Amino acid sequence: MKGVMVDTEIWSIAKKKPDEKKFALKEEFIKALEMHEKARDFFMNVFPKLKVYMSMHQLVEIYHVLAFRGARVPRSYAKSIVKAIIEDDNIIKVAVTLDHVEEAVRESVESGIHVWDYLCFIPVKDYVDTVYTCDEHFKVIGERYKVKILNPLNTWITL
Repeated sequence: MKGVMVDTEIWSIAKKKPDEKKFALKEEFIKALEMHEKARDFFMNVFPKLKVYMSMHQLVEIYHVLAFRGARVPRSYAKSIVKAIIEDDNIIKVAVTLDHVEEAVRESVESGIHVWDYLCFIPVKDYVDTVYTCDEHFKVIGERYKVKILNPLNTWITL
């Protein structure tokens, strides 16, 4: 087995505990809390056994998503997560090249999927055979690039 990529949304869901006051319906809160718990369980029990590859774009995307998008965590906490990833030798960080950017833009134009998803995936595509994600867009990316898509949360979202 080659390595894997873990999509930013899994990181976000694991690190941001849902606040019941922010949900209009109790059922939506319960679903969000279940996803959070599954994501945390994934990082505690599955993630340590994986050979993870991450593009440098995704590294800063994780910081941005945690500190500035939706329910936010303190920037200092988001920074500490990024620092831990940087220092984790079990997560292989892959640089983004101009060729990656050109391919990401081309694929985004053709598919209508955010260029950001491609900038997370394309730099690591030669090193991974599996992507862990709950983002439906990755079903298309997985099919296009012949990688397995696994959803540890068993719930799909479209971003």
